[in-house]
Amino acid sequence: YFHIEQMAIKVFGCLLKCSTEFEMFKLIHKPMSVLHRHLDVTKKNSTSAIIDEKYHYELVQDISTDERYFHTEFSEHPLPLSDAIVLINIATFIKEHKWYEMLNHLEISSKGEHFILYQYTDNNIYPTIISSALIQTTSNKHDWLFFDNFFQNTKWKPNLNADGLLSLSHATSMSPLARSQFVDKSSTEIENDLFYSILDKTRACEAIRLTISGEKSKANYHLYLAQKGLAMALKESGRDIVFTIIEKPAMVLFYQSMNL
Repeated sequence: YFHIEQMAIKVFGCLLKCSTEFEMFKLIHKPMSVLHRHLDVTKKNSTSAIIDEKYHYELVQDISTDERYFHTEFSEHPLPLSDAIVLINIATFIKEHKWYEMLNHLEISSKGEHFILYQYTDNNIYPTIISSALIQTTSNKHDWLFFDNFFQNTKWKPNLNADGLLSLSHATSMSPLARSQFVDKSSTEIENDLFYSILDKTRACEAIRLTISGEKSKANYHLYLAQKGLAMALKESGRDIVFTIIEKPAMVLFYQSMNL
């Protein structure tokens, strides 16, 4: 192990970068006989919705059981949906943004309900994934990153707009909300109060690990389509309120511009 670590540092600069590349390597270089054992190139989801003419979006209840194959920009050959999403998560969150903590939690991205946005191109028989996001129900709220201490800060100042709280109450199955009930409370207390104000917990969920891939020149356009498709897909599935974590300034500005 000492020699492996020394070689990893020599070649990659550190052990974490080596581990990241190794996880990507394992997904990309699975034996082709394993990858294509159950492949059916005609398998399509007839229930997917179309956005902007050529982009499809849908919610997949459990990606680990989905047998379709998808292209990604990180592999020359198509991968099973589950592997494709894990590969995109590693390449974007871990390799690009250096979120190495995710190396210990890759299995989260390999199963469960996910939103996917994809498109078919003239040159490929397999669709190409443009965006994905993990959807978690309230039944496993204890696993939500939204309420994890890692994503809390005592210096945060909540934005408690009265009109926003009113519209939130009207648009969702929540008990009435008033700005006064959140005064002098921490962000953690406010978020928990909001969650427990939801009358029907089945109409709430967490959406995290939103990835955007594809041509860099279309990054903002794909981000817009992904947010629009995700919002519509969740609304169509009966979700009224979504808890999420946003780190892209463009996404924050997008939602602020929509206001109510």
